[in-house]
Amino acid sequence: MTRLISRSLLFVAVAAAGCGPQGQTTLPPDPVVDPSPEFIDSPACGANGLNNNGGPSGGAAFAPMGPSSPFTPRVGALKIASDAPPAISGGTLKVLRDGKTAVAADPDRDLVYVVDLAKRAVTATIRLNKGDEPGRVIADAAGRVHVALRHGGALVTIDPTAGTVIGRREVCAAPRGVAYDSASDLLHVACADGQLVSLPAAGGDAVRRLQLDSDLRDVIVDGPRLQVTRFRSAELLTIGTDGNVSDLAKLPSFSALNVRGGAFYTPSVAWRAMAMPTGGVAILHQRGLNEDVNPIAGGYGGFSPCDAIVQTAVTVVTPGQDPQSGPAMAGLVLSVDMDVSADGKKIAIISTANATNSEVEGGTPRLPRVFVTDMNSATDQVVGCSTDGQHAPCLPVGGFFGGTGTAGTTAVSDPFPTDPTGAGGDTGASSAGASATAAMPPDAIVQTTCGQSTDLPTDAHVPQVVGEPIAVSFAANGDVVVQSREPAVLSFPGGAPITLSTESRADTGHMLFHANAGGFIACASCHAEGNDDARVWRFACEGPRRTQSMQVGLRGTEPFHWGGDEMNFPQLVSDVFVGRMSGPQLEPQQTDATLRWIDAQPRIARTAFTMTTPIQRGRDLFNGPVAACSTCHNGPSLTNNTTVDVGTGGKFQVPSLIGIGTRGPFMHNGCATTLKDRFGACGGGDKHGVTSKLATTDVDDLIAYLDTL
Repeated sequence: MTRLISRSLLFVAVAAAGCGPQGQTTLPPDPVVDPSPEFIDSPACGANGLNNNGGPSGGAAFAPMGPSSPFTPRVGALKIASDAPPAISGGTLKVLRDGKTAVAADPDRDLVYVVDLAKRAVTATIRLNKGDEPGRVIADAAGRVHVALRHGGALVTIDPTAGTVIGRREVCAAPRGVAYDSASDLLHVACADGQLVSLPAAGGDAVRRLQLDSDLRDVIVDGPRLQVTRFRSAELLTIGTDGNVSDLAKLPSFSALNVRGGAFYTPSVAWRAMAMPTGGVAILHQRGLNEDVNPIAGGYGGFSPCDAIVQTAVTVVTPGQDPQSGPAMAGLVLSVDMDVSADGKKIAIISTANATNSEVEGGTPRLPRVFVTDMNSATDQVVGCSTDGQHAPCLPVGGFFGGTGTAGTTAVSDPFPTDPTGAGGDTGASSAGASATAAMPPDAIVQTTCGQSTDLPTDAHVPQVVGEPIAVSFAANGDVVVQSREPAVLSFPGGAPITLSTESRADTGHMLFHANAGGFIACASCHAEGNDDARVWRFACEGPRRTQSMQVGLRGTEPFHWGGDEMNFPQLVSDVFVGRMSGPQLEPQQTDATLRWIDAQPRIARTAFTMTTPIQRGRDLFNGPVAACSTCHNGPSLTNNTTVDVGTGGKFQVPSLIGIGTRGPFMHNGCATTLKDRFGACGGGDKHGVTSKLATTDVDDLIAYLDTL
């Protein structure tokens, strides 16, 4: 019991960065076991006389009860991959039209598998170039399969019957989505740099290249038009036959009384989009809190899955109709892929982050890894959040967790009361991340919020998922097939999984980055694909803060956060992962493994640019004595890692400018929608580079150069 109490006090002592005076910490009061809703006066800012209106219209603030969670990940033995696996992107599985053949791309091993679903056997394994990172898979009318190579910069074409590569075509630096247009027999490839490339399915050079806004994701053929999503902004572009953007659809915001007291959420990070059989586009995306976030223990997510600051949702956009945006799908953390049944009535969604949230390492999953429901429930605009097995998966109501890992010292909690959107209470604390608790046996049966047990799926078409899921697809008979990356298997209902590869790609840093920390949020929820979500978050006591990019690595760029308040990575992990995200304590080597994995992630490839006169002039201005940008933005990452006042309201970290052209909005508070706006009122004036003396053409040249970085 003593260790349980100490554990709770440790969480309470986590620093609330930026809420107290410089160098001081404002502590929330001791946690109180209280079954009432969690909407009380904010403990983060009240001591300083500051106001945090976490609810709508200045209503009661949201304050988490405490971060101790029965659902923290089982970290297990330290594993460092010699070649760091890529961040998870999802959408790598396709069941072909014959209904019995599946093609699975493996970005971790640079392989493509052809699988006979009837025989449940791998019929071909196709090896690609090292570092290709195969992604989206599509088939054409002739039965050829095409796979986008995310880091190979190409589209590879495969004969699934022979199990051989037919051809490989360079497309763009970073292809993402791919679609087949049967009317024109063309393939359309959406690229991260904003290119939309059309190629003949049978082979040959591109017949059209369009330059759209950057960060393109999925492309969908909608009659004569093309629909293209943008990844982080979750926007949907409509491209007419003339190649111009005829419409830009923004997904609706969301608010429900049973989700964080009615706080507003706005859409971001469109992980997957696909055509609806009846018309329109279904988009699986995240929604993020658009009101104050308390940077305190449990502030990002705690016991109530309906109150995490990042939620999973599905929105259907149909031309001429209002978008149908559904409830917060509580408990589905980092949902990177979905599939819609052939009749459009069902939807299957995976949760990558829940892969390690079992009671013991390798034991029975406590949280869902796959969820299947009807499309009407997934887009229900009335139900805000309900873990009823229809609008969101059933979740455990009895949690066993403890601090010692020995019999007789576990505590019991009911984090999901009869009303699954209630607050719940904590009577104990979660175990250390490196050791599994001596709680329930792996085959134990646990009741859920909708009266079912979590030991087996209740739908005969849904498998018990093995490993870390990255893709899902419906088979012709309605069975749900799930691809996992570690181990590399396909899971099926009513049988053992199919082994795709025996090569392990386990890596502790990769696992921790993508894991549900315990508060129904993962690092990758905000740093999607090892980068960022392009969101501007509102922090109590601090104000708006744009998510920082991880594309240049972290080691050697200390201190962290815009205010430079996180002095090193271990402190960052303690304050954010352990504290705000309700995660387990990590061992030093686990923390270092996470940093190592982040730093090993490659930068997003960009198409080589041609040095033009405007770019040359912009480079001279950047490095010259007038603008003097390179005074602070220098070195290999174009930052000197200092915390300085450039006239924007305080001292902030000098950010890297690597990839800056694709990282809007800009500035620490996102006040500049475009790079040109940065040279306007919100840019800090001449304290932030002497820009008042620059002519309009000079600014244009400078921006042209910045876009090449």
